[in-house]
Amino acid sequence: MLNHIDIDYLHSRAIVREIGERLRALLKPEPKLPARLKTQIDRLRELERTPSIVPDAEHWNKRRR
Repeated sequence: MLNHIDIDYLHSRAIVREIGERLRALLKPEPKLPARLKTQIDRLRELERTPSIVPDAEHWNKRRR
């Protein structure tokens, strides 16, 4: 280490606790969604994977020429 700093046990533990608290706050589990909302989100994900029925822009440009 370039800047080695000696800290005592109490300060070391305080730093570890603070890091732990911040990680818990950032990584807290997401709240459970209501069943109806979860169903709608799942349906949207399914629809995103299906091909679009709207022709792409190239198709429209070829027709106009």
